[in-house]
Amino acid sequence: MVGVLTSGSRARWLAWSSVVLYVVLAATSIALEVRFVGRATLLDIWFALAILGYAVIGALIVSTHHAHPIGWMFCGAAVSLGFSSFAAQYAIQALVVAPGTLPFGQAMAWFSFWVGMPGIAAIVLFLPLLFPDGRLPSPRWRPAAYFAAVSVVLAVAITMVAPQTLAAVGYASIRNPVGLDQYAAVFDAIGTILQPLLVVLVVVGGLVLLDRVRRADGEERQQIKWFAFAGALLVAAFLVQAAADLVPSLAGASEVFAVLAVSAIPAAVGIAILRYRLYDIDLIINRTVVYVLLTAVLAGVYTASVALFQRMFVSMTGQGSDIAIVMTLFVLATVFTPVKNTLQARVDRRIKPAVHPSAPHSTSIDDLLMLSELHDRGVLTDEEFAAKKKQLLRI
Repeated sequence: MVGVLTSGSRARWLAWSSVVLYVVLAATSIALEVRFVGRATLLDIWFALAILGYAVIGALIVSTHHAHPIGWMFCGAAVSLGFSSFAAQYAIQALVVAPGTLPFGQAMAWFSFWVGMPGIAAIVLFLPLLFPDGRLPSPRWRPAAYFAAVSVVLAVAITMVAPQTLAAVGYASIRNPVGLDQYAAVFDAIGTILQPLLVVLVVVGGLVLLDRVRRADGEERQQIKWFAFAGALLVAAFLVQAAADLVPSLAGASEVFAVLAVSAIPAAVGIAILRYRLYDIDLIINRTVVYVLLTAVLAGVYTASVALFQRMFVSMTGQGSDIAIVMTLFVLATVFTPVKNTLQARVDRRIKPAVHPSAPHSTSIDDLLMLSELHDRGVLTDEEFAAKKKQLLRI
C-alpha cells in the first residue's frame, strides 16, 4: 500500500502536508489549552516542538527516499500524536469548559483515548527495530516485530472499548463514550498484563539497537550509536514511568524523562543526518539553509538600497524617482553571486554535502590492467607488481 502512495511528487506532497497538518493540530491544541487554563506549560510546548521535529525529519527523508519506512513512520507518528492532543483539548472544551459550543465532543473524547497509540508505538517499538534502513537487523528478530505489531493492534482495540476517563489531565468527568463499564475488572486485569509487556518490548528494541551497533562498522556505527543513546533514554523513561505507578512522587520525574526521551530521538537522527550523512539529505538541508539566508540578506540589501537611493534623489531633485528601484536591482545583480558563494562556503563548513565513496577511477583500472600485463610478460616481479597494485588501490 505504501508503494502505491509513495511515487515521486505525491510522496513529497503527502509528507510535507503531514507537517502542515501537525502544525495546525498542535497550534490549535495549545490555543485551546491557553483559552481554558490561561497558559500552556513549558513541557507542553517542548513536547509539541519535539514532535514537530519528527514530522520535519520524516518529510525530509521521504523527499529523497519516497518509500522509506522510517520517513513515513516519523510523519505518521507526528500526525497521530498531534491529533491525539487536539482531540483531548477539543473534548475538554466541548464537554466541560463550554458545553454545547462545539459539536462531536463525545466523538473527540473517544478518539483522544486511543488515536495517539499508533504514534507512540511507532516511536517506542518500531523505530528501534527498524532504524536506520527500515529493515530488521536479522531474521531472528522477526518474531519480536510480529509480536509487537499484534500487541499494538490488541492494545488499540481494547482501549477503544475500555472504560476510561481523562482523570490523568484533571477531567475525570470525561469518559470513554463506548466504554464497557460492566467489564471494568477484566480491562483492569488486561492493563496489568499489558503494561509490563510494553516495558519488555521497549527493552527488546534496545537490544536490537545494541545488536545493530555490534554488527555495524565505520560510518554506519556512528549513525546508529546516537540513536542507541536516545533509545537508552527511552528505556529509562519507561522504567521511571513504571516506577511512578508504584511511587506517585516520581510522577514529575517521569514526565521530564518522557519529554527528554521523545526529544532525544529526532535530535539523534538529526545528528546522524548532518554529521554522518544518513539518508543523503544533508545536501537538501544545506541548500535550504543557504537560500533562506540568501533571501534574508538580499531582502535587507533591497530595502536599504531603495531607501538610500530614494533619499539621494529627494536631496538632489526634491522628489523620489523610480530610477532608485532600477539602481537597487543593479546592486542586487552585482552582489548576488558573491553573497551566495560566501554563504555557501560558511554553510558548507557546518553542513557538509554528502560525499559518497566511489569506485576506483577508470584510469586506475587501466593502470591495473597494464601492470597485470607487464607482470604476465615478466617485466615486473611479483614484489614490484604487488607494491604498484597497493599504490594504485591506496591500500
